[in-house]
Amino acid sequence: MLFRRRATVVTALSAVLLALSVLPAQAADTPEDPGQATSLKPGDAYVITDPKLVADPQKVVDALSADGDLGQLDLKPTSGPSAQPKNQTKDAAGRSYTVPSERFNRGRKPADPYQYIDNVDECAANDSSSNDGGWIKNRFSYCQRHLIAIPAIQCGLWPPGCYIKGWFVSRNTIIGKAKIGGWFDSSYYRYADFDLDVDVWSSTGHFNKPGATMKAELECDGTWESGNGSAEDACDSGMYEGRTASPGAWKRDGKTKFDLVSFASSPPSAAAGAQIANADFRPKYEFTIPGYDQFQPTDGEEGKLRFDSAAYLRRGNMGAVFSDTTPALRYDRSDTSDPSAPGEPYLGVAAVANHIGDARNDPDSTLPPKSDKNLPGAEATDPLHRLVPAAGATQRTRVRDNRNVVRAYCNGGDVPGGPADGVQCDEYPFASSYEGAARYMYDGTQYEYDYSVKYIDSQENEEAGRRLNAWYENDRIIDNDAFVIAIGD
Repeated sequence: MLFRRRATVVTALSAVLLALSVLPAQAADTPEDPGQATSLKPGDAYVITDPKLVADPQKVVDALSADGDLGQLDLKPTSGPSAQPKNQTKDAAGRSYTVPSERFNRGRKPADPYQYIDNVDECAANDSSSNDGGWIKNRFSYCQRHLIAIPAIQCGLWPPGCYIKGWFVSRNTIIGKAKIGGWFDSSYYRYADFDLDVDVWSSTGHFNKPGATMKAELECDGTWESGNGSAEDACDSGMYEGRTASPGAWKRDGKTKFDLVSFASSPPSAAAGAQIANADFRPKYEFTIPGYDQFQPTDGEEGKLRFDSAAYLRRGNMGAVFSDTTPALRYDRSDTSDPSAPGEPYLGVAAVANHIGDARNDPDSTLPPKSDKNLPGAEATDPLHRLVPAAGATQRTRVRDNRNVVRAYCNGGDVPGGPADGVQCDEYPFASSYEGAARYMYDGTQYEYDYSVKYIDSQENEEAGRRLNAWYENDRIIDNDAFVIAIGD
């Protein structure tokens, strides 16, 4: 009997020692203050983009306080031992923004080429700012809002289980500003600036210990589409690499800056061709609490940048754009010319808007005749693609072929209204697109006659062309870039 009791004691002690050997370094804690019991594990963290929760972070705090996790909000950790793959909701191919063509009246450069998101409030007012892809206002202006919820977790034998010893919850807004031109007027470095605003909603328990810190930085992974160099050359931090401060300091002043740069191997030139680097960027948060070793870097949502150098973009032959969207230029049917406008006669584009809109609404009624004619360019999922003659000999030939096909048909006598003074034969898709009239010569005979021609007012036709080319330049629509032509009322 004594032997059995001794064996039982030895077995129990062995179990205790085994359990202690696998506990994290921060396991020891007083039984008088166990904290909130949790099913989470040390290192678990959340990045939350649900717009309703981003608008009301207190729901996250209440759930952590009541349950020790965010299960009641249908949320699983996005990083750490309990993380599960996240359903991706963004659809880059279907995302677009629209620029009214009036911004480029007479083909002029607009006074403000960027139209940036001004502040956190403007970002918050857009419903897209809290989805996985963020809000891309235009090619130069991006923002993303998310919550981070980080629990400090300790596990022990008594009380048995794991407990939350504090949490950090903040609502973070990152606003990106892509640039035309070189970084500090460099002929090699393209760049974008970012402002991060950290609104600390709740910081409790061990996150308020002396020595606790949060580091925020912006990571970037770059690859070369054309050009050459290392991944680091494709995208790297510039002057502002990040900030490390205590939760209290972040609460008092939540603002910091980042910048990202891309190094091209040579200045823009026809000989160098297009030098294009694509980059994925994401905010990254690292926490330190004395006595804890559980915290792992927690990443925010990912965005996409393109850095480009192209000599044929004369108004800015190097720059950066937020590329996770399809740009759109809008022509309005109500945009009519006004010869008596003060200052100078106003030239509208209504004739072109009517042609494109009517043709896409009823392709089978257009000239040249073809049943089941396809006229793309109305949606981001079925875009046009820019064809730049200065990009190379093949492109120059293809633009010329597009124009020759249209000219031959318009001069053949089958198009009513011309040739005549004051009118021009307008074509859609444009000669400056890969979907132009000669597409069948390059991509297959199934595309023959997949275009529309119509004689329209020559001044409005030319004005539409000036605006289109100015938009190409301003919004950095380079060769083979997808784009949309929207038709407004």
